[in-house]
Amino acid sequence: MRLAQPQQIGRNEIVSGCRLCGTQGHPLYHDLTDRLYDVAGSYGFQRCLSCGFIWLSPCPQREELAQCYPVSYEAHEPPAPPIYRRASYIRDLLRGLILSEAYGYPQFRQNVWWAAPVGKLLAKIPPLAAKARFGYDDLCPPFVPGGTCLDIGCGPGHYLAHMRELGWDVVGLDLSSHAAEIARAAYGIHVEVGILEEAKFHDGCFALVTMSHSLEHVSDPLVNLKECYRILRPRGRLVLTTPNAAGLMSRLFREHWVSLDPPRHLSLFTPATLRRCVELAGFQIERERSRPQLARFDYEKSLRIARTGDAKDHVGSNAVSTLAHLCTAVEQALLPIWPSAGNELMISAIKV
Repeated sequence: MRLAQPQQIGRNEIVSGCRLCGTQGHPLYHDLTDRLYDVAGSYGFQRCLSCGFIWLSPCPQREELAQCYPVSYEAHEPPAPPIYRRASYIRDLLRGLILSEAYGYPQFRQNVWWAAPVGKLLAKIPPLAAKARFGYDDLCPPFVPGGTCLDIGCGPGHYLAHMRELGWDVVGLDLSSHAAEIARAAYGIHVEVGILEEAKFHDGCFALVTMSHSLEHVSDPLVNLKECYRILRPRGRLVLTTPNAAGLMSRLFREHWVSLDPPRHLSLFTPATLRRCVELAGFQIERERSRPQLARFDYEKSLRIARTGDAKDHVGSNAVSTLAHLCTAVEQALLPIWPSAGNELMISAIKV
C-alpha cells in the first residue's frame, strides 16, 4: 500500500444528497487536492442548506478507500515508548485517588479511610481530573468491570494498549492492514481490518465504543452510529471526537483548513450536526464540548496550506510557528465566551 508516486483514485462518485436529512447539497469548496499525501485527484465538499451537514463529493468508492492511506499516514506511525512512566510519589498518589474514587479503576484503590472523600474532591478540579486521565478526557470514562472497549479507527493501537493497562478488555478496528499489523506485533491487540458495517460484531458485546477522529472518515455517519448503537450493551457508552467545521480554525482558513483533508475526510460536522447525528442513532448525549486539541500543530499545517498549497513539510518557519502559537492562544481564550471555538468536537453518549 506504499505510495511511492501520487496514487490516482480512479472511480470517484458524486454524492448529491445529505446523509442526515436527504436535502440536495450546495457546493461549498471545489477543485481541492490532497495537501498531505499526494493522492491524486480533484475533490470538493457540499453543504446541506437545511441541516448544515458537510460531505466530500466527489469521493472515493468503498473499495478504493484504503488507497487513500499511505504507509506514512500519521495515525499509523509505529509505537511510542512505554506507556507508563513513574512520576513523583505525590503525583502518582493523586492520580490513583482520582481514578479509583471518581472513575472506579480498582487497581489504584488505597485502603485508607480518607481515599474516597479526597479522590472525589480532587476530581472536581478540572485540570487535576484531566491530568489523572492522561489527557484522554471522556475517552477515559468510568471503568466497567469485565467490559470490552472497541476503538474504531484504532491505528497502531497506542490508545487501546493504554486502556488495557487500565483494566479494560480491548478490541480494535481499522481500515489499514498495515496499522493492524503494528498493533498486533507491538501490543498483542486483536484488530479487525475493514469498516464497522462489515465487521459483524454481535449485538450488545461492548461496554465502550470509541471513535477518535474516525467518524469523519466514513461516508454515511448515521449508518455507522446506528451500528455502534447495536453492538453496545444497554447503558453502554459511545465517545467520539471529530474536527469542528464551525470552530475558529475552520472559519479562519476555509478551503485551506487542514482538517478538510480530502480524500480521507468524507464527512464534516458542526456541533449541531454532530449532535443531531448521534441523537438520530438513538443515543442520549451525556456531555458535549469543543476543545483546542492539537491546535498549534493544526494551525501550522493550515497556515502552510494557505501559503504554499500543501502541508507535507512538517518543518515550519519561525514566523509560521509564532503565528500558530498566537492563534492557539486566541482559540483557548475564546472558549469561555464562544464554547464551540475549539478545533475538535467531543461527545460522550449513552445507549438508552
